[in-house]
Amino acid sequence: MERCPVSGAPVTSRPQWVYHNPGGKYSTCIHRIGKNILYLYVTAENPVILDRFEGDLVAAVVRDSGLDGKTFSVIWNLDRVKGLSHSYKEGIGSFLYLHPQPSLRCVAFHNMRPEFIHTAECIRSIIPSTMTLLFASGYDDAMKSLLDCLSETAPSPEKTTGEGEYRKLRNEFLGAATRIGWINMLHENIALPSPAHDLFPFFSGLVLLQKDLAEQQALNSAEKDRLLGQCSKEIESINAQLSFSEKAMKQLLQDRARDKTELAHVLSERKQECRQFSCAHSRDHGMALKQLCNGIHDLDIDRQRKKDLLKICNLLLETERNEQKIDLPLTTTDSAFLTRLQEKHPNLNRRELKICLLIKLSYSNEDIAETSGISRRGMESIRYRMHKKIGLQKNQSLKNYLAQLSTTTG
Repeated sequence: MERCPVSGAPVTSRPQWVYHNPGGKYSTCIHRIGKNILYLYVTAENPVILDRFEGDLVAAVVRDSGLDGKTFSVIWNLDRVKGLSHSYKEGIGSFLYLHPQPSLRCVAFHNMRPEFIHTAECIRSIIPSTMTLLFASGYDDAMKSLLDCLSETAPSPEKTTGEGEYRKLRNEFLGAATRIGWINMLHENIALPSPAHDLFPFFSGLVLLQKDLAEQQALNSAEKDRLLGQCSKEIESINAQLSFSEKAMKQLLQDRARDKTELAHVLSERKQECRQFSCAHSRDHGMALKQLCNGIHDLDIDRQRKKDLLKICNLLLETERNEQKIDLPLTTTDSAFLTRLQEKHPNLNRRELKICLLIKLSYSNEDIAETSGISRRGMESIRYRMHKKIGLQKNQSLKNYLAQLSTTTG
């Protein structure tokens, strides 16, 4: 087991005690030294600016270590850190000032880069009175300073005159500036030294800056409210237009459905009229053909000539019957094909006879489906059943078979 070279305490690490930057630039790792000291360090190829405060990671380590409600301390190795993003500063400010951690007793920074020293001073200026922040050169120095701090029962009192007073005012100024910049505290009361004090102009300037920023924030808030109100009105207007458009579209769809229904009704009536006309025409045509046959029988003409004329009449009558059966106009060739098809396959119904004729005439499945008033999938199912009814093998083409049958009849 790894142990701390200074305290000799065991060092504990877990795979989940790591935060990986989403951009892949760095990772923040935490180890526990002994029972209540957390060691933080950053791994990166080059010094980085930290972009997200790892408060959740620290809380997870505290929870996993059973330190909830108990005092703990932190040592932070900053050798790969050159700065903090504003978001990170907000996180630290909230962690230390807005929501102070009474359990955090002492923090020691070590291996600070020169460009990070000012940021570290800002952090020290806003820590709560119950916590101590130490600066150290290396790990050994940081651990010794932290252990010495933890062994003390109370922090050393600050001097109240001379250099001590100056340092106290300097820290108050830096703390106020940090709270304004990091956590946007624009209404905090800033205590001013006496007007005769050398630092009075600096504090006065900070108060004026705080007021100016608060005024600008109020103006920005008012402008934000105005823009939000304007956007809300525009959204309401757009929603009203959309609602109107939806109603208009709904009405158009209803009108279209009504027109479609009316047209379908008209079309149905026209089809019925056509069927009635066709039936009447067929009856008249059939009666005329029968009368013609009877007249030919009574003619005193050459016997062969009479036979030929009667054959033509019978073909016309057969065509008439086939037309009535499949509800399509036919040539005598198509009629002969249907007669031959019915003789060979009497199990085919009227719709199947009609589809066979259309297949023979090279109509596509889509055209046949539309003509027959069925879907394409329905047409494919009917064609499959016909293939089996006729008795064809899987590798035999229905169209080729019908074409051969037509040639035979010719």
